[in-house]
Amino acid sequence: MDITGLPVPRMDWESNNLPDAWKKFKQLVELMFSGPLRSKSEEEKCSYLLLWIGEQGRDIYNTWNISAEDAKVLKTYFDKYEAYVMPKANLVFAKYKFHEKVQEVSETFEHFVTELKLLVKDCGYVNSDEMVRDRIIFGTNFPRVREKLLSEGAALSLEKAIDISRSHELAQAQLKAMAGSMQTE
Repeated sequence: MDITGLPVPRMDWESNNLPDAWKKFKQLVELMFSGPLRSKSEEEKCSYLLLWIGEQGRDIYNTWNISAEDAKVLKTYFDKYEAYVMPKANLVFAKYKFHEKVQEVSETFEHFVTELKLLVKDCGYVNSDEMVRDRIIFGTNFPRVREKLLSEGAALSLEKAIDISRSHELAQAQLKAMAGSMQTE
């Protein structure tokens, strides 16, 4: 299949956050291999990966001692690159970053909750939905939203917290639009 016009995966070796850059690169590669390049052989997919990984990635590849058979297995590449870019897990620091996250003044709720969901993945929590729900309560910019969320008590689920926060943000945008149109009349 022709892949002209599709985004070519590129690993950002200059990133300050190599694990995140690797996750994004790998996700796009996997989408290419399960989509437009699904008919390619495993060995051909390995070649594509080496093309897309860039010069620095090929330099890393050239340091490996792998068998000819392993060189034809995509999982070998994914595992080796992942081991190279992923630091040893520091759950304490991951939890610190998660618990320090608050909604910035100009940050939309959607961006805030997406960031929370990404951050919680590295924390190792058994119930990450509950942790994100709590972080929404503690990290929201809006005292009235916090009050509403707290008033729900034990019945508050992550989904309900998200719905309440979205509704508030939408209502605020509508009020602002109405105030603007009333001033122009």
